[in-house]
Amino acid sequence: MIVAVSFFVYVTGGTKNVYVHLMYIPVILSSMFWGPYAGIASGAAAGILVGPSMPKDVVEGIMQEPINWISRLVMFAFIGLVTGYMVDRINKLNEEKQERNLKSPFYDLPNEKKLFADIEHNIKSGINFKLISVKVTNLQEIEKYVDNRLAFDIVIDLAKKLTHFCGEKRVYSYEKDELILLACDGCIADYEAKIKKELEYYSSYPVTMNGYKIRVSLKVGVYHYRGEDSSPIEMYNKSRIAYEQGEPNESGIYYYDDGFKTRRRELQDITGAMLESIHKNEMFVVYQPKIDIRTNRITGAEALVRWKRNDKDFIGPNIFIPIAEEIGFIDKITRYVFENAVKQVEAWKKKGININCSVNISVHELLHDEYTKWDYDFISEQNADRSDFEVEITERAIAYNDTKLIEKMYYLKELGYQISIDDFGTGYNSLMSVGEIPFDRIKIDKYFINRINKTEIAELVRHFIEYVHTMGKTVIAEGVETEDQLKILRQLKCDEVQGYFFSKPLLPDEFEKFYIEFNHISKKVPSF
Repeated sequence: MIVAVSFFVYVTGGTKNVYVHLMYIPVILSSMFWGPYAGIASGAAAGILVGPSMPKDVVEGIMQEPINWISRLVMFAFIGLVTGYMVDRINKLNEEKQERNLKSPFYDLPNEKKLFADIEHNIKSGINFKLISVKVTNLQEIEKYVDNRLAFDIVIDLAKKLTHFCGEKRVYSYEKDELILLACDGCIADYEAKIKKELEYYSSYPVTMNGYKIRVSLKVGVYHYRGEDSSPIEMYNKSRIAYEQGEPNESGIYYYDDGFKTRRRELQDITGAMLESIHKNEMFVVYQPKIDIRTNRITGAEALVRWKRNDKDFIGPNIFIPIAEEIGFIDKITRYVFENAVKQVEAWKKKGININCSVNISVHELLHDEYTKWDYDFISEQNADRSDFEVEITERAIAYNDTKLIEKMYYLKELGYQISIDDFGTGYNSLMSVGEIPFDRIKIDKYFINRINKTEIAELVRHFIEYVHTMGKTVIAEGVETEDQLKILRQLKCDEVQGYFFSKPLLPDEFEKFYIEFNHISKKVPSF
């Protein structure tokens, strides 16, 4: 280009014309492509070609003054130098910006953008690898309640150990409490064993750092890529899905499973649908009879909620009740069940069916004064007798919320409700502190009823029953399904039972029919 411009300047009449300034183009381009030194060299070359040998006026043969072509040569070289320097500086700034874009905002580690780029490179190269997410599950608690700096130091220390295992460029940081490892098959054969060893160390011993001794809880999720069609973000999400298995604060290594992802997706779908299930009349209440095995009479029922989604799919309470508790929807479900139970008991009373009805209440609701007020107002509006209703509370709940919950239980007793301790024998109170709890009935958990044919279990149940009877209270066995279980419970002097041996949970009309038929027949059938 320099030679071409020189020729063009000559044929157009020499340096007297403006065309000589076209020489800046190749000088600037040279400095942009090859840097300041190339800019200086091209500027000098350009200055010489249009310098002493180039006439000022070709036609008249007038040559340039030395000061003209020398100053032009200096200017060309200077422009080449400055342009090259500026371009180099811009490139360095862009590189620094790119490095910042690829670095974690929390630690001196590459971030998810670099991770995804490296995953993409491995995929294109046909390399199989394992993506490992390491989650410090209690880091937020350490940061909030212990020391903010300590939280960062824990992750930095962990990253150093993982870097040693997997290579400096193989450890990435996404969130403040999460590290990601990219380990190629065969590059480090025993990396998983080393990670397990490190996990066992953190699980077994406190971390001593910055003057603190802290327990660090780690969950590790592993996704193994074997050439399937998947994007980097999908792979990363699969490694995170893997560590979501197990208990929230339980350390462990978990491997990705498509089935787990499917179940989690179903749970999310159920969660969304559940929020409008009551308004769509998809939920309904059924009643399982309670049988007094001393008199062979139906004396009560337990109100249970059921959900028929979209009028076709039954969702089990073992699935939607834990979700409802987790998202805070259980309050609405409990109120719905209680409202239906109160109205149903009053309707049955008018038909001569006098029974006690129990409703399961969560601890959260009982401890909330708003719920107690709502309950009081609703019962008053219905002119219902509170002694017809029984509040069921699990034994585990009582163990975790002793003082405040027991005070609320005494308050409910004063209002006239009966109280039942559900799932008895599976919690922490058992016989130790049950005498401090104001209750009317204890429900022996199905776990014991299923094993009651074993001598040691039968003796334990006998002990439960005798102890409760000494306090003048009633014992009910739940989950009775066989005649042998019923016979043993009679021998042990259990008071009441409920379970599929007598009846499944029934709709109101079905319960009425069963009540009439059973109580009519039981008058003629002696107890065995």
